[in-house]
Amino acid sequence: MDAEFAGRRWNIESFGEPVDGAPLTVVLAGGGITDELKSKLLGEGALPMWLAAPQNVDWDRDYTPWRADTGNGRSFSGGADEFGKSVFEMRDSMRSEHRFGAAYIVGYSLGGLAAMYFHTKTTFDGCGSCSGSAWYPGWTEYLEKNPPKGKIYISLGGREKNSTDPLMSTVAEATERTRRICEGTAESVYFRNEPGGHFRDPDGRLSRAIVWLCK
Repeated sequence: MDAEFAGRRWNIESFGEPVDGAPLTVVLAGGGITDELKSKLLGEGALPMWLAAPQNVDWDRDYTPWRADTGNGRSFSGGADEFGKSVFEMRDSMRSEHRFGAAYIVGYSLGGLAAMYFHTKTTFDGCGSCSGSAWYPGWTEYLEKNPPKGKIYISLGGREKNSTDPLMSTVAEATERTRRICEGTAESVYFRNEPGGHFRDPDGRLSRAIVWLCK
């Protein structure tokens, strides 16, 4: 089904036949819940759950926590706090309507950054940052002051550090620092080194994060 929360459209679907107490997973990637993601979840042996994903996302606005300039002509407007109003309203509405159990939030790339950012600000039970943009200016400094709790899943492609962009090439170091910060406060932290670069198998990486969080 499609629904609107705080002025933003969401795609919400059941995976399998969730009953009361089944988890809700918020997916921050492109637009909606894709057939490819559901296929990957099936292949990973995922249990029934609710899935929710925003539509018509502006990555550089909705998934960035504050304004930043990368220095190579790309600027980010830092609209995550505004977008977060929709995330939290959707989650609370789903809890009231479907009486789900744990709530998790996962994301890819800048969506992975946003997932962990939202997790530090509200009551999700855990988050997954898949190929997350930990290189984002000011990110690890923010996380040190706002370390997350709950369950944390982090993954990164082994070749992502080979980016020709000077800032993005720091992703492996920044991701390792993110992992160490999380280990100081989180209930459990899992890191997975994925094969390939940034654009290899995003739905597979997301599905592995979701299955680990929901087990």
